[in-house]
Amino acid sequence: MSQGKGSRKLRCDCALVFENAQSLGGHVKETGHMTLRFCAPCCHLFISKDGLQQHEKTAAKHKKEKAPILPLKKDASKNKPRADKSETAPRKLAVVTKPPKAAEGVKGKERTSKGPTKVNTNATRPPRNPPATGSTSKETISIQLSDALTKKYPWASNWEGPGIKALKKRCHDEVCLVSQGYYTGNRSHQMNLKYSIKGFVSTPVKASGVRRKAITLDCEMVGVAGGRDDLAQLCAVDLFTGEVLINTLVYPPEVVKDWRTKYSGVSPAKMAIARASGQALNGWPAARAKLFEFADADTVLVGHSLNNDLKVLHIAHKRIVDSAILVAEAVFGQGKRMLRKWGLKPLSRDLLGITIQSSRAGHDCLEDTLATRELVLWCLRERQKLDLWAKKAFIEYEEEKRKREERQRAKAKEEREKRRKEEEKERQQFPIKAVSIEGGHFDEYEEYEDDGYDSFDETVDWREYIHIPLGREIALSCPWSD
Repeated sequence: MSQGKGSRKLRCDCALVFENAQSLGGHVKETGHMTLRFCAPCCHLFISKDGLQQHEKTAAKHKKEKAPILPLKKDASKNKPRADKSETAPRKLAVVTKPPKAAEGVKGKERTSKGPTKVNTNATRPPRNPPATGSTSKETISIQLSDALTKKYPWASNWEGPGIKALKKRCHDEVCLVSQGYYTGNRSHQMNLKYSIKGFVSTPVKASGVRRKAITLDCEMVGVAGGRDDLAQLCAVDLFTGEVLINTLVYPPEVVKDWRTKYSGVSPAKMAIARASGQALNGWPAARAKLFEFADADTVLVGHSLNNDLKVLHIAHKRIVDSAILVAEAVFGQGKRMLRKWGLKPLSRDLLGITIQSSRAGHDCLEDTLATRELVLWCLRERQKLDLWAKKAFIEYEEEKRKREERQRAKAKEEREKRRKEEEKERQQFPIKAVSIEGGHFDEYEEYEDDGYDSFDETVDWREYIHIPLGREIALSCPWSD
């Protein structure tokens, strides 16, 4: 019922491999994976849930000993006088030997203390700060970004707008997500996806670290064998606070065929330096485990075409806010077919008035993440401006569609004319002579001579070729004879 304890490596459901059971046990305690099959006191992994239950029933160390019932002791303080009770009871009020400062500022009478003054300790406590993740009872919140972030990216704005409840209302439904290539954890949607869901894991019920309400993601990919994509860099930013949670390179476990440095910004030299300094994660499983320190099943994941990022991370999630879908729904209508999607660079230029992805060294993953955050915040705050831009974008799309169809018709007409000219040229090079047959003779060819041979007048004696017995020959020639 259990896996062996020898030198065999142990594998978690999240695809991480561990050398021994102790390291796996630490991972189980941190992430909560495989709690139904792993015995923490024994550091033992079982194949099924039933095996663990049977182990807990039969193992000696899991048998709980009943604690002896002790007789209740009578409270001796009840028999003591009231004065003793006041001495033993804990004091809720602090004793201050000096008068409070508020009394010194009162004009007129000056308060003097002849003895100790009782002051309520609860009144001296500072007011609690609102949570930084946006979970506040008020309708709007305001949070300042760090100085280092605003210095490098001056267009990054502070969060001033609705909280997590308003953001959850903008999450896309499962039908929309599946139609756009997302995997939400339902295996029946495999037929609608163009990739395999092998190795995918849903976000955990509870994050292993400090949970965040909403996280903005962006990934950079490289090309591996078979034309597939693999993770090369991961960046995660808290949507509300703007805190950079993850910004690290990820070393692909497979051989890289195309680094795509022009777009990914990742080069072999850059990856080698990060690996030598220990600043790169080892493969997408380690990057996914790092993300699960901040995200759980209730966290809202935000991104631009986030289905590609979650695909290389092998993550199944349902609470998604995709900026590309937000803009497309504003143009074509919610629930309708999205005939076009706009990229992050043109949207940042048209809606936000900022320029990104202009470096010759490739894309900046953190820059793209912050630009996606700005775009989502803009769509949530500026609904009227978004609707005006959407109407203008729809008119431009229809005009571009009309021009594109005209170009296609002109191109098809040009190809037909070109093909007709080629056929005419072939006819001129290789002419076909007409042939007429009159009276069984070919008039076109004079060398043909009629030798008077008529195939219908020829008589064939089949007896020269087929041997027939004499009696049978007579019967065939005279069928009426006996």
